[in-house]
Amino acid sequence: MDDHDQRFKALLREFLPEFFALFFADWAARLDFTAVEWLEQEAFLDPPGGEKRVLDVVAKVATRVPVPDPAGRGADHTVLVVNVEIESPERATDIRPRMLWYYEHLRHRHGLPVVPICLFLRVGLDGLGWDTYEERLWDRVLLRFDYAYIGLPALDGLPYYNGANLLGVALSALMKLPAADRARIKAEGLAKIARAKDNTARRELLTECFNNYLKLAPADEPEFDRLQKELFPEGKEVVNTIKEQGRLLGKRELLRKQLEKKFGPLPLPAADRLDALPAERLDEIALSYTDAASLKELGLTEE
Repeated sequence: MDDHDQRFKALLREFLPEFFALFFADWAARLDFTAVEWLEQEAFLDPPGGEKRVLDVVAKVATRVPVPDPAGRGADHTVLVVNVEIESPERATDIRPRMLWYYEHLRHRHGLPVVPICLFLRVGLDGLGWDTYEERLWDRVLLRFDYAYIGLPALDGLPYYNGANLLGVALSALMKLPAADRARIKAEGLAKIARAKDNTARRELLTECFNNYLKLAPADEPEFDRLQKELFPEGKEVVNTIKEQGRLLGKRELLRKQLEKKFGPLPLPAADRLDALPAERLDEIALSYTDAASLKELGLTEE
């Protein structure tokens, strides 16, 4: 199964300034991203024994201008909390109350203004705006909570694809694009990302997203291959490398889960060794771990 959440968590942690510049330009001008502090993502919504949730992206970000206290208590803040939730199901109903719960948790825990944002991968709504969660008693609205959202499927992808912001290029794959031009768009988009003046890790994150989500009809594949050879001959090798990295990561994560089921949580040295093993060694352990009596026997610990 495709792990949408993990892909976009990695993207947003790496491209948080670009994300705000794309969709919330007014806010981006007020924020200072030079020292982002990533916060703990686990939240106990009804402590001490209540349900535990893992929030997607949570960060403290400094502000360039003072922020009035949301509760009107007279204090100005120079730091706020950004919470971005990535929602891949095809409906918005379930996320609405959770956005409120996460907001309440973060406000209470940090005592700072909170920017709540939901990134919809399969729900469009109006593309970009504010969604509302309400609780009513008969004809009375007892509670109203608004949060910002981006509904990628409802956005026109061409302005983002043609823009200078490379995150916009990658995310345009989930937006509306002309069906007749998808082969050309994909070939040119991969070339644009690959030739950008950015580090390799960031380019790979963008390439993996764009390539994964911009699907082509079988009839478009020959045209895409032809264009890719003309525009970016080494592109196929890059895409294949990224796909292989994804397969290796999936294999490593599956083996980790199998080992933890047998031996319990992996100690840090064992987890580090597992992360460093080549594919051939992972295959060897996957075939032999059921007969092993310990992690040491598998070469993952000294004790």
